[in-house]
Amino acid sequence: MSSSVVLAQDFSEDAKKEITDILDRSQKEFNIPGFVALVTNSEAEIYAEAFGFSDVANKTPMQVDNIFAIASMTKPITSTAAMILVEDGKVSLEDPISSHIEDSSPFEIFDEFDFVNGTYTAERASNEVTIKQLLTHTSGLAYNFNSKEIAAAGLPLTGAISSDRFLLQHEPGEKWTYGPSTNLIGDLVEKVSGKGLLKFMEDEIFTPLGMAETFYTVPQNSMNRVVTTHTKIGGNFMERPKPEQIIQPEEGHGGLSSTARDYAKFMRLYLRSGAVDSGENLLSPETIKLITTNSIGSLKAELQPEAMPNLSKAFPQGAGIDTWGLGFQISESQGKDKRAPGSLSWAGLFNTKFWIDRKRNIAALLLMQYLPFEDESHLVVLDRFEEAIYSRLRSD
Repeated sequence: MSSSVVLAQDFSEDAKKEITDILDRSQKEFNIPGFVALVTNSEAEIYAEAFGFSDVANKTPMQVDNIFAIASMTKPITSTAAMILVEDGKVSLEDPISSHIEDSSPFEIFDEFDFVNGTYTAERASNEVTIKQLLTHTSGLAYNFNSKEIAAAGLPLTGAISSDRFLLQHEPGEKWTYGPSTNLIGDLVEKVSGKGLLKFMEDEIFTPLGMAETFYTVPQNSMNRVVTTHTKIGGNFMERPKPEQIIQPEEGHGGLSSTARDYAKFMRLYLRSGAVDSGENLLSPETIKLITTNSIGSLKAELQPEAMPNLSKAFPQGAGIDTWGLGFQISESQGKDKRAPGSLSWAGLFNTKFWIDRKRNIAALLLMQYLPFEDESHLVVLDRFEEAIYSRLRSD
């Protein structure tokens, strides 16, 4: 980290109580079923509290160690895995993905679309999709919930026509469009490393960081800590059926479950410029700098439409202003009692959010568990949480 970084950030006990009071009032005001809030500096957790219930029907109080489906918060971990391969010289950012995964081509672009009948024509993309474009969401891939074409065509979540045919919204590199690009990055990690994605994550990321509670398959003896998910309909939170087992496919774009404290260990990796607790580097400071620097040039993270409002509202926050690194959104705005420009962030579909402020040596996450993504109540609580943090930090 640069010499300008504040080496210690903390809260007074009074400040912690004030933050808790703000979040407690917010949970009750919006009747949010429950959530966990956590703040860490590069060395340790400095705030963690749970609010509401993990299971409303059974009145089970939320605990800090409850397990959340973190969905697309999987993406930064997968991207970090790929950057380990880049640092080791096994792949290059400018490599076409087809040079490593033969069945990842061809990519096709929507040409003409009939929204009445959900029919379309497509033509082959002029350019190859590169690893860098997949990491920065400039490949052209989109999800059904942010592509009106994919939603109208009745295609699956990832917009894939089949396992080896992919529809793009535009030519690769032309603009920023959020989608399942990181799924192909997960395939890349498996192909190049010769390991399953989870095995690579465990060997190269989870074990070095001491992350023992981040998994695609939740152990049966931990299912009692899984948070019940809800869907907000007409202002009311409707409980979704809780599965007896959680076994997700090992995909790069989503599927992991985790706890606030386990994911905080991953966030601290970036506060420490790639170092783990022992002081050894999981990634070099140079690679961390590459990951955390704008990699889309003059492009911006663009506002994604509400193609399926029951799943997601328009997103992301910072659209039209923020840029993108190699796996993270990069904040480009400055505000009072807000994260510093250059801060990293991303989120999960069930309203799980995190940010990493390397300039202020602080990272935070707010884990909820309901749809739709970017619901207004969630955004208000997130904003209050951020302001409460930055207005009360003290530096040693």
